[in-house]
Amino acid sequence: MGLPLVPKRARNCITVKNEIVRGMLAEMAGIFVLVLFVDGGLAAGIVSGWISGTPVSTAVTSGMGVAFGIYTGVAVSGGHVNPSITVGLASVGKFPWRRVPLWILAQLVGALCGASVVFAIYYQGINALDGGNRTVFGDTGTGGIFCTYPQEYFGMGPGFVEQIINTGLLLHCTLMFFDEKNGKPTKGMEPFFVGLSVAMIILAWGHNAGSPMNPARDFAGRFLTWIAGYGSEVWVPRGVHWWWIPTFVPPLGGIVGANFYYLFVELHHPSDSEVVADHGNSELRQIQNEDVKLVGKSSYIKVATEPISE
Repeated sequence: MGLPLVPKRARNCITVKNEIVRGMLAEMAGIFVLVLFVDGGLAAGIVSGWISGTPVSTAVTSGMGVAFGIYTGVAVSGGHVNPSITVGLASVGKFPWRRVPLWILAQLVGALCGASVVFAIYYQGINALDGGNRTVFGDTGTGGIFCTYPQEYFGMGPGFVEQIINTGLLLHCTLMFFDEKNGKPTKGMEPFFVGLSVAMIILAWGHNAGSPMNPARDFAGRFLTWIAGYGSEVWVPRGVHWWWIPTFVPPLGGIVGANFYYLFVELHHPSDSEVVADHGNSELRQIQNEDVKLVGKSSYIKVATEPISE
């Protein structure tokens, strides 16, 4: 049996007992893992000129990155790894509002750390592509690795509505997959299906503006590229103050999506007494049907076995 790298006495000293601090650490770790997959997949595609990746593959790495991020801390913090999830769950009473700012702070820190690692690892590749002249758009643009931007034709009005739809779908699917009273997946598979829903949302809605959904990942990446020399265009792409759309609208979409599922589905689940009564009625109907079959069968046998009178 091997010896752990960290001695038991040291482990006892660094083990966090405070529930809130544990949750924040788990959120930091979860979104750190998420960003490594999401930004790493985009970096592989963009830096290689889409030789080492495709838009479909980046949707898969993003979706599975979300799943792995949730798995990282789901038992400790709930595995939100997204301010939109945190706010959406709080809006339907599934998470305390007093913890929302702390969870979002942890998510921002973890996302910034993840984006910084991706930038450091792909620094030489980015340099080889743009020659040290950091640009957001164009043939040498790499700003899209770290945050989302709209197409030239895409306005802020449609962008506002689209981000509500995108993140609303994410929260709807999240509550659906974790709903114990609905047709949820096998226990332990819920994060995988949430990640799958993210991949599907990106494939369906990602072309117009990248389908951000996660303000922590988007804002952290935007801030990082700004201090890394990409200029003010990260905040005002093509002269449009787009930055607030992926920063503030997804949490609103999270509230809409969470309440959509809650008001249209979860609120109307049968009560436990109704379920028991319905189960009892089903058993009664089954017994009655079996009795009818037996009676019919015995009558048939009786008629068939009676002697034919002349």
